[in-house]
Amino acid sequence: MTKAEWDAAAAAHVLGRVGFGADRERVARAVDEGFEATLAEVESRRAHPRALTSKSVERLVSLGELEPLRARWMALILADGAPLVERASLMWHGHFATSNAKVDDVRLMHRQNELFRSAGLGDFRTLLHAVAKDPAMLVWLDGDRNRVGAPNENFAREVMELFALGVGAGYTEQDIAEAARAFTGWSVTKRRFVDRTEYHDRGEKTLFGRGGVQRGEDAIDRVLEHPECPRWIARRLLVTFVEPEPNRAEIDRWSRVLVSEDWHVGRTLARIFRDERFLDPEVRRNRISGPVETIARTALATGASVAPADAARAAVEMGQALFEPPTVKGWDGGRAWIDTGTWLARHNHLARFALEGPFDPVRAFGDVPRSEIARAVGELLLPDGVDADLAAALERAAREASTSDDAARAATALALTAPEFHLA
Repeated sequence: MTKAEWDAAAAAHVLGRVGFGADRERVARAVDEGFEATLAEVESRRAHPRALTSKSVERLVSLGELEPLRARWMALILADGAPLVERASLMWHGHFATSNAKVDDVRLMHRQNELFRSAGLGDFRTLLHAVAKDPAMLVWLDGDRNRVGAPNENFAREVMELFALGVGAGYTEQDIAEAARAFTGWSVTKRRFVDRTEYHDRGEKTLFGRGGVQRGEDAIDRVLEHPECPRWIARRLLVTFVEPEPNRAEIDRWSRVLVSEDWHVGRTLARIFRDERFLDPEVRRNRISGPVETIARTALATGASVAPADAARAAVEMGQALFEPPTVKGWDGGRAWIDTGTWLARHNHLARFALEGPFDPVRAFGDVPRSEIARAVGELLLPDGVDADLAAALERAAREASTSDDAARAATALALTAPEFHLA
């Protein structure tokens, strides 16, 4: 990368993709420090504020209410102590989509969330094995009802369709049935995984044309050996961090990297972030940001102090209820984030944030003269550039306001509700 390529727009892109964004001071410092130092610093941040990880969290979830758990996760994101950890946790929550609407146990949802947080940047093989025995997942996909003689195929099907291989990717209905037999006996007692051997089908199972599968662990290992598995996971990483529709060549390339890195997600991402494609202007602002990302990016960019509970509620209104994805497929994302109802919720939340909420223009932009407000708003919130029509609208909004504070708020509201801001 040349010095000319590393500018405020590139720095904002890195800080917004590896994490959830940054304010003008952090972006300026990143420009001075350079790409590698900036990226390494974000990757290295793994410590959350102590108050958010203390024993009081267990007492919080023991109340059995979902809203405090959502607020706690938003607090971790907004605190920006471990941005990549939370990015990965959010990715895996959508990938291994599990909903409290059926699990109906906040403690189990919290434990699954902590699993994603602790293992989400490690060995994917370890993560998949852990998710397969996760009590929330077992309840969600009826794994705790899977018994010899009456195997339940829900979990086996989703392991192949959604978690590890992709829909129709090199397996048959018979493979699903055989895997379901292997998972018989796995259950939950007192919120803990138990292996009830009396409910396990002891016969040999044949998976992907090969025998030798006895237990659920064997089935997971066989799935991980399937050539489509690294491709499916590489695709998930690329869709989350690079571009919404990666081509097959890129998927194949990064699947080989994943395997060469011994399935280590964090090391694979480190290489993705340092690949020239990651900084290509073509992949900037090429995806519609989800509600959680949008709320966090807005707060972090402007330096506003947003109440986590308010942020969590806003995300629900915008269509992303943490711990309650709509289906086992998770959230569809893309244009689904901005349908008629959810777009109105976005617009109203961001307008209120700028005009009435915790937004502080001086904290966001510094003590800029009124004549520079439109430029400052554009540079901070749309660093890749503002087209002539939007630039004129920002200037007009600032000019027509009665005070400098009102000018900054009006221009900010306009920028936050412009379609361009929702491309991240």
